[in-house]
Amino acid sequence: MSLIADLTPTNYQQEKERFLIDPSFDPQFEYVREFTEDELLEKGLPSERYLELANKILKKASETFTPEEFEASRGEILSEEKVNTAIEDFLGVHKLDNRFELRWSADFVSIASVTDDNVVKLRRPCSIHENDLLGLIYHEIGTHALRRINYQQQPWYKKKKRYGFAPYLKTEEGLATMNSLMTKKQPFAYRASINYLATQMAQESSFLEVWNFVRSHISDKERAFAMTFRKKRGLKDTQRPGGSTKDLVYFEGVIDTVEFLIANDFPMKELYFGKMSWQDIDKAVKLNPDFEPILPIFYTQDPDAYQEKVRKVARTNFLA
Repeated sequence: MSLIADLTPTNYQQEKERFLIDPSFDPQFEYVREFTEDELLEKGLPSERYLELANKILKKASETFTPEEFEASRGEILSEEKVNTAIEDFLGVHKLDNRFELRWSADFVSIASVTDDNVVKLRRPCSIHENDLLGLIYHEIGTHALRRINYQQQPWYKKKKRYGFAPYLKTEEGLATMNSLMTKKQPFAYRASINYLATQMAQESSFLEVWNFVRSHISDKERAFAMTFRKKRGLKDTQRPGGSTKDLVYFEGVIDTVEFLIANDFPMKELYFGKMSWQDIDKAVKLNPDFEPILPIFYTQDPDAYQEKVRKVARTNFLA
């Protein structure tokens, strides 16, 4: 099993239900194995530059709307049927109707994700709000799924180490986060900033302390629990400081990706060659110069409008 799969506790649902009834203790999780510090800190630790920016963004966003106003802006929770239809329509536009399976389960930790074997995993009961759906589709399908399909056609597919490709996760999640932000009227990297600051806090604090910080900005208890858990995952006793730092890639990634695109005249075609860092664009093109990647319709319909939305994300988040 992968590290991420191993980091899902065998008693996640029980501890979540127990905690949400009485959020006054530090959950005790059980895992299939123990984890080393190197595994939990595989993505490094938050850095001062990004912490300062995350605090600045969170302060500005908090001056713009309250957690309750943010929650209300998300709209009603959708039915599974409506979510399925929207995802299937988006896949159909890209002629990928038969390439992905949609699978719902209460056992999934994330609200939505895409697996290596082309399964779109959706957490039950559905907690996807109507005004979050498009951003979720842009994130999971318009970024992760399309880059995966393109990656599967590359000569360097599953051979990135051999060809000397850099770690790709910051670009992957940064591009996905940026694409989801573009659906918002006020595209603050709000949740990414909370994620980043909570990742830092988890290294010094208990689950309950991180939960209280997250809840001061996220009024949805289910979402707040999932966000807090991801910062403390890997620890059986979550009263201890520490936990996985994987989630820092979302904030650092979106900042780096926005800055890269604006500074390099938006090389979107090259960026969609596959699951790779923006650092390896030239290498990927050299290895497959005639490749035509599947690009998301939200870019191909109007590249100029897409670029302006990216610049709006930059302005909103103090990057321009």
